[in-house]
Amino acid sequence: YSRTSVSGLTLSSNLAQMLPSEAVMLRGSPTFRRLFMAKRIESKLLSYQLSDWVDMLSVPIENPKYLSRLPSGLGGPIIVCLDTSWSMSGRREALSKAVVLACVSAAHKQGRDCQVVAFSNERGVMDAGKISADSIGVTYLLDFLSNSFGGGTDVTGALKCAISSLWSNMSTADLLLVTDGEIPDPPVSKDIMEDLDRLKVRTGMEIHGLLVGNRHSKPLSKLCTHIHDFLINYETSNLVSRPLSSSTKSDFSLPASKLGRRGNYLSIFSSRLGSYGWQSIKNRGLKFPPSRVLCAKGNYEDENEIIGVKDETRDDYNTEVQHATETLRRSVIEIKEKNTWQNSALDDEKKTKESCWRYQSELKAAIERIGENLVERGGEARLLLLALLAEEHILFLGPPGTAKSELGRRLSDLCGGFFFQRLLTRFTTPEEIFGPLSLSALENDEYKRCTTGYLPTSSIAFLDEIFKANSAILNTLLTILNERQFDNGMGERDVCPIRCVVGASNELPESDELEALYDRFLLRKEVLPVSNEGVLQLLGMLNPGVSSCRAEIDDSNENCEVPFTDALDHVIKAINTAADGVTLREDTCVLIRDLRTFMKEELDVDVSDRRLTKAAHLLKVSAASHGRIFVDRIDCMLLQHLVWRLPEQHDAVREWLLDNITPCTSMDGSSSDAIQFRLILDSLRQEAIEAVRKTGGDVTGAGGARAAEVALIKALHNEVSTLSDTLKQRSDLLARHLELLNQSVDHLWLDQ
Repeated sequence: YSRTSVSGLTLSSNLAQMLPSEAVMLRGSPTFRRLFMAKRIESKLLSYQLSDWVDMLSVPIENPKYLSRLPSGLGGPIIVCLDTSWSMSGRREALSKAVVLACVSAAHKQGRDCQVVAFSNERGVMDAGKISADSIGVTYLLDFLSNSFGGGTDVTGALKCAISSLWSNMSTADLLLVTDGEIPDPPVSKDIMEDLDRLKVRTGMEIHGLLVGNRHSKPLSKLCTHIHDFLINYETSNLVSRPLSSSTKSDFSLPASKLGRRGNYLSIFSSRLGSYGWQSIKNRGLKFPPSRVLCAKGNYEDENEIIGVKDETRDDYNTEVQHATETLRRSVIEIKEKNTWQNSALDDEKKTKESCWRYQSELKAAIERIGENLVERGGEARLLLLALLAEEHILFLGPPGTAKSELGRRLSDLCGGFFFQRLLTRFTTPEEIFGPLSLSALENDEYKRCTTGYLPTSSIAFLDEIFKANSAILNTLLTILNERQFDNGMGERDVCPIRCVVGASNELPESDELEALYDRFLLRKEVLPVSNEGVLQLLGMLNPGVSSCRAEIDDSNENCEVPFTDALDHVIKAINTAADGVTLREDTCVLIRDLRTFMKEELDVDVSDRRLTKAAHLLKVSAASHGRIFVDRIDCMLLQHLVWRLPEQHDAVREWLLDNITPCTSMDGSSSDAIQFRLILDSLRQEAIEAVRKTGGDVTGAGGARAAEVALIKALHNEVSTLSDTLKQRSDLLARHLELLNQSVDHLWLDQ
């Protein structure tokens, strides 16, 4: 193995890969030797994690012509040379680029480096370099593959570029040449062929040719050690697209890569928005009996007044009908005004014994303490304190120098207790995070660690470059984050007093084994550098980024009183107890469900059940901290920090929430529901007028009205009552939502 193949640390039983610190135990006492043998049997020796070359069982070769001293194995880097000349244009080129994309994806899944080179002739060469296995690398590769050279075919330039890489940073790589084989014979000069032969002998390099659309290519067979054919059963006329005529060429085209991740869902959204109209309302189940339709189309002079039949012989009859109708109308108005939701209902919720509204001033002081002398970090300070109250963990994604560690340190100063901070690397050992082994315990045949002063005994922890954690510490770290327990040997689990772990990283996780660690951080916030406007404020400060309450600056500062008059533990317990009594209403649950569907269908993000459950609890904590007994939709704006996976998805989630945050609206943002209710009410109104006229105002039947007419009035009354309850519920939700929007400037957790 070469030293460049070491990618990190892991646990194994391989003696050739174990760290020297593990081998030292063999020189110690019998106790240490027994410990070494036990760790080897359990495959828990701390070892180097290797990539590129992997072990393979040796296979006997019958009658070998020569003995090879080259390493044998799979897993080395790959250099892909893609032919983009004119003969490859059309479907042939598109399918070849798809093969290249699949090749790069498979290489990254196997932990192999991959470099892509596009070429046509000797001068037409473009090197994409090494492609990273993250969103930036994929986007860059797609943009790279969207280009083509055209012209003739000559592999000389591509091979010169590949040889340069093979002699430098990719010395163990193999070469994949994707072309249709329509190249000169001989394919390259004698000097280049000799260079390739020397590389084959020295490094064991192989050149694989992927022949597209042809079965044989004599020039390519001279160049490659292996040739694979592809699309040989397709005719060339079907593979090469014909050029567009001048009349069919568009003046402007926007490639899909320029639209970004939101281009797809925006187009779907706009198409949905244009599809709702009167026809869609008619097809949504809004049906009226013929009698109601006829009544709704009656030729009344004024729909807001009761107009009797113009018959002088029945004036008394019409007067009685009008009087009865007006009485009913006044009763309805009186009941409506009496039952209208009042803003004082929010004040009544805040005055209850269980309300946590009394902690508002203390929470605001704590937020100001965390964000003191920091520019444009108000949102981060709010989310930090919210994570502490909800007993969750938070992840900051952003470049170095954006105050990520300072925020974690200030949260520790606010809480008191022990603050643990570490910068993780691929070679971080468990002893650096969880503490060294206890030598006295080993003498008693006990495998325990001295955890004092390490992560298991900390109150607040800041783990920088969290996604560089290796497999040797990953499982134990996951247990601490999720269960707040540490397995300290002998079947014992120590309870960790940790309140919140603040993770930081400059990059997203690159491997599947880190996805579980990524999911443990409920709150996610991208921390960006200070804007141009904020730079002026930052440079004008006396002590930018320095808290006046740090002990090393001034121990006698009177402004550094603890913000919480009650103990912090009491505040956290009170808010979480109140959160258990907060109700998550159906309309809020529907909003969360629809957001989950949006994330899956439009952004291809699966929101796990665990994350949804924890998100619901965090929303209840938000409501409880404001003294409310319901989770309102304004609290759901916090979901913009909970459900995205890539930072660029945050804006799409935020816009979706803003479009759907208003209660009692359709998914498309239209007023179709209001139109349906208006039609139903108009129909019921006309039918009620007809029924009252037929009874002559005798709605109770005491004056001799027919039983069928009285029964019809009672049925209409029940129907209107049911509809009234529904409308009142929606009206109350809208009124409450409007009042909360007016008060949103004082919301603790939403950054203005």
